[in-house]
Amino acid sequence: MIEHLLETVSPYLSGANALDMIAHIHDHDRWSSFDRHHEAAKYCVSKLLEYGLEAEVLTVPADGESTYGDWIVPVAWDAKSAKLTLLPSEGRGEVVLCEYRDDPCSLIVYSKPTPPEGVKAEVVLVEGGRRAEDYEGIDVSGKIVFTSDSARYSRKEAMKRGALGLISDYLPTYEGCRPPMELPDVRLWERFSTEKGGWGMKKGDEPCWGFVLTQRQGQWLREIIKKEKKVVLHAHVDARFYDGTIPVVTGFIPGRTDEEVLINGHLCEVGAMDDASGCGLAMEVLRCLNQLIGEGKLERPRRGIRMVFTYECMGTMAAVVEHPGMFKRTVAGITLDSVGGRESICRAALELSHNPHAQSSFTDTLLWLILKEQLRRGKLLVNVRERDYVRADNIISDPMIGIPCPLLIEYPYTFYHTCADTPDKLDPEKLKWIGEAVAAYVYFVANAGAKEASWLAREVLFDAHRAMMDDARRAVNEGKDLRWLWRRLEYARLRYGTALDSVLRLVRTGKRKVQKELKALKGMLDDGVKEAFRKGAGMLGVPARKPLRRRDSYKERASRFVPVRKVVGEFLGTRIPDEERDGWNKMCERDNIKGGVATRALYWADGRRNVAEIEELVECEMEVEGVRLLEFFQRLEGMDYVRLRKEGEG
Repeated sequence: MIEHLLETVSPYLSGANALDMIAHIHDHDRWSSFDRHHEAAKYCVSKLLEYGLEAEVLTVPADGESTYGDWIVPVAWDAKSAKLTLLPSEGRGEVVLCEYRDDPCSLIVYSKPTPPEGVKAEVVLVEGGRRAEDYEGIDVSGKIVFTSDSARYSRKEAMKRGALGLISDYLPTYEGCRPPMELPDVRLWERFSTEKGGWGMKKGDEPCWGFVLTQRQGQWLREIIKKEKKVVLHAHVDARFYDGTIPVVTGFIPGRTDEEVLINGHLCEVGAMDDASGCGLAMEVLRCLNQLIGEGKLERPRRGIRMVFTYECMGTMAAVVEHPGMFKRTVAGITLDSVGGRESICRAALELSHNPHAQSSFTDTLLWLILKEQLRRGKLLVNVRERDYVRADNIISDPMIGIPCPLLIEYPYTFYHTCADTPDKLDPEKLKWIGEAVAAYVYFVANAGAKEASWLAREVLFDAHRAMMDDARRAVNEGKDLRWLWRRLEYARLRYGTALDSVLRLVRTGKRKVQKELKALKGMLDDGVKEAFRKGAGMLGVPARKPLRRRDSYKERASRFVPVRKVVGEFLGTRIPDEERDGWNKMCERDNIKGGVATRALYWADGRRNVAEIEELVECEMEVEGVRLLEFFQRLEGMDYVRLRKEGEG
């Protein structure tokens, strides 16, 4: 089934063509200026039209205040020029440290303009920069702060103390792909950001200007400051803030019905890999499929195939709200984010990030089967692995939006968010390999009916049995007790039962037959739970009896309340008042609400489950203990994120 699709697609999909489009997108987006983002969008549409596809650029606001779910879009920002110069002193001449036209990453995105003549000021070293105590005994008023920390996170404290601007040589390290001083001549891509609502500056935020140095430059400048004591810099920034728009690029292959399959991701970032790669590869996938359909080598699919690319996450959420027609008929999607890197230098595996478990779906099983088939075909050796849900533009897999959407991503990688994330770091053969898998996935879903749904349901059941036996094995090898095993198996029953039901989204005719098959498969799932429990108990040396469920007084209270969501999308805490944030953080620490627990809890809040049930599900999904969510939901109700109704009320 999928083997034939891959064989059909392979001769027609070009990694070289994908890389060429990625390079052109990167030529525009690397400037991080909204006018150039719109040029990138126009380029994408022109290529899609050239390939005979339907395409257009839609827009969403970039006004710094429009809110979509918990995301606040940034204000638009354009940059024309910027330059940072070390002024001469006795025995030393003038040195240009960086210039925007030579390296756009040298200017921190969302920097405010300086006066036309620029700013001359002394530079002051601050170790750290984001904490108040980092400034103890240091006068930065009227000066330029040189921070060893991220300028994004140092802005607030520096400006409180009267700093005129910031420079930074900060470059984060990543285990396995970017050790300290791995890239001494590379600049980090930095954005000034508010603490609320996602990246970028919002209305009411106090702007600042800033520059990024390489680590080698930073070391050299520190020596100059140490030697000369007083060092003066000249900074000039020509930029502007304004109410603008964010482009939303869409391309489309019509199907035979009004249903659709989606490829999404984002534009508007500095790197060729993050994330011109996702957009360029999606365009090549659409070109390839459109050609195959046009030549009659693939039939026109039941469902249309659409791509949507915009500003990461907040642009996607805005598009869902502002242009709902593109999403309301979508049965499934796939997100492409940072793909195709040369593994020898990028040092990142290709990862399939699953849907959140509250949106368990056949799509994870299908995409993993296709990736494994690609490996079996042996055309290229690619390091591929699975991982749990990680947030990107796959936020549309929120059950409240309802689009199951696995993610393909290579993260972190050596050149992530730096000026060195350039097209030469990408491998056209690997892009072709991934593109073939994506094309097979989207076409399979686009053309699937009852026969394909039945096959997928059986494959989902195989996944369920593997997961349950893994849990039984873990119970023995990790010294877990019988209650732990029971919880895991009951959770598997729910999770994979939901994934089995998801195949019905593919069925328009013959639904009754598929429903009958699903009933039989769910019976097999139940049998699998019993068998895994029996075997696990036997290996633990205890009787296979269902453990008693004990509830303390807290769990009794938590079981009385059912949260009903009122805000769509991922939880960012945008509505938490500043004066309550410390108390909120203490509550989260006390009740073990961290590492994505808040968002997963909201995803499980379907208006039917009570708080105690949601706690159980989140603990199983994230493999954590001691999660308490009653006060969390009570506080959310006060901020109008949810409504809490008592169990049994309508």
